[in-house]
Formats: sequence, C-alpha cells, structure tokens
Amino acid sequence: MDPCFKDGINLFHGYKTVPSCYAGTMNAPLLDIESARYFLAVAQAQSISGAAVSLGTVQSNVSTRLAQLEACVGVALLRRHNRGVNLTSAGEALLPHCRELLRLSASAIASVQQGAGGRPELRIGAFHTATASLVPRVLSGFIRENRGVRLTVRAGTSEEIRACLGEGDIDCAFLPGAAVDGTMTVQARFNEQLGWVAKAGTVRPGGRPLMQVLAGLPLYSVRRGTLYEASVRLLFQDAGVTPAMPLFQEAGSAEILREMLALGGCFTLAGRSVFAAEVEAGVLEFHAVAGQSPRLQPVLVGMRGRTLPEIPALFIRYAKARAAQAS
Repeated sequence: MDPCFKDGINLFHGYKTVPSCYAGTMNAPLLDIESARYFLAVAQAQSISGAAVSLGTVQSNVSTRLAQLEACVGVALLRRHNRGVNLTSAGEALLPHCRELLRLSASAIASVQQGAGGRPELRIGAFHTATASLVPRVLSGFIRENRGVRLTVRAGTSEEIRACLGEGDIDCAFLPGAAVDGTMTVQARFNEQLGWVAKAGTVRPGGRPLMQVLAGLPLYSVRRGTLYEASVRLLFQDAGVTPAMPLFQEAGSAEILREMLALGGCFTLAGRSVFAAEVEAGVLEFHAVAGQSPRLQPVLVGMRGRTLPEIPALFIRYAKARAAQAS
C-alpha cells in the first residue's frame, strides 16, 4: 500500500474500515498532518538538518518522511544542493496547501477543546529584541486580567516569526515595521527608542565619532536575522562609515548578550528598555539612533482576512489601548 495513503488511513483510529463518507478518496493518496509539518519545516529551514533541529528529531526521520511524501505525489518536491535544499515548482505549489492543512488542524483542536470547557489559548510571536522588554510589558497586564488563558510565546528572527504567522502557528506577532508586508494588518504601533549599546566608557567624550568607534567592534545579537543585518548596515552606510571587521555574531540569548556587553569589546543595536537597568546603573551606555525610522519601530500585526478567536481578538484590543496610552 502507498506509504502516504497508509498514513492517511491512520487518521481514522478505531475504524476497521475507512468511513463511507471518505470512500471516494480510496484511490487517491492522502496528505497527512505530520508530512505537512515536516515539509513546512524543511521549506522554512531550507535544509534537512535545520528542519530536524526545529522538529526535535533526527535527519533520517525527516528524509524518510519527505521521500514518502514525494512518492505519494509522484513528483520531486525538493531540489538538493551542497548548501541545503530549495523547493521545486511542485513544492512551491504544495506549500500553501500544507499551511492550510495545519491551520485547519489547529483550529479544529482549539474548537474541540474550548467546546469541552478547555482553556482558551493565546499564541504570540515576537522578534528577539521585543521579547526582552516590550512583550512582557504588554502581556503582564493582559494575563492579570485574563488568568485562565493558556499563553504561548514564540521568539525568533523577524523572518521566522513572519513564517509562523503565515502558517497559522500563531495568532498575532510583534515585528519591526520593515518586516510587514501586504498579507498583514498592523494592529498597534509602539514607540521604542532604538540605539547603540556598549560597555560604559567605550565611546569617550571628545574622542572619535561614535560610528567610527563601533566600526572597529563586533556586533552581537541574540540571533542573526536578514532584516536586522540590513538595518545595521544601512545605519552605517547613512553615517558614511564602513565597518572595519565582520559585524555580526550570535549570543544565543538575551542573558548571554547582556553579560558580553558588560565585559566590553562588542556592541549591539537594541531598544533602550532592553538594557534600561544596566544603563541607569552605569554598566552600559546607550546612544540613540538619530532620526528614528518607523521601519525599525515594533508593531503588532495579524494576518489580513483571518478571523481570530475571542481571546486573541481581545488581546489585540488590549495592546492597541496600551500603545495609545504610551504615545
């Protein structure tokens, strides 16, 4: 029996035969949830190994699942090369259907749980800098007022969070303005003072200009992201300075980044609130970016045309009110 069709039958646990309402599909292979999940992970990571890490499994399991999926559809879905994989035209055609399948699955489970008296859920995504300051501030008051809510927060690069939103894995997302595209609706805008952060005394009064000093140091962030890198390079370009060394390094977590900055010899670009305590204590220094651009300011977004359950819709209204109070 076709391996994918076998997995499809496995969706009907407890049946001796496939229910009659599905009899018309007996001669067609079925796309199961796990195959869709694995395929999306590979498409997002653009590598088998990267997908295995995000799925919490081993590469052989991912390769086997994809081979079964390609056997089902009868065409190649991936184009392999020495740097990873790309989707073929058939893979690109399958991608939105996998996203929709997972979205419907999550929606079905949420509806059943809520109908059975389960806890309502709020799923939020946020780029790394926002999770260190903005998201806790907004969430704390909302959770105090809605204590029965089951909360999930996903942190990642702007690109990762944007993909999660598009796939329906989260209800709404905090993103920098530059990451918003036509598929999204901006629900709230937040004003965060953005600037360069380094160990106190790194930039000395009367010395070289700020950007020239920073050009000789490595820049650390929690995670490297294409949008973040592009923003930093543009700021150096606007200042007419070319970095003298490779800029971008990953610290892995906000806590490690904070300790590395305190030790000196590096810098980062972040909102002032992220390191407010260290700046006030004189451990770190903060230099605001001149002429703050809306493209770097955080916004709360949802998917255009997507109807949200009651709790995510309530959170968006709450976040809008918080943003209006702060402006």
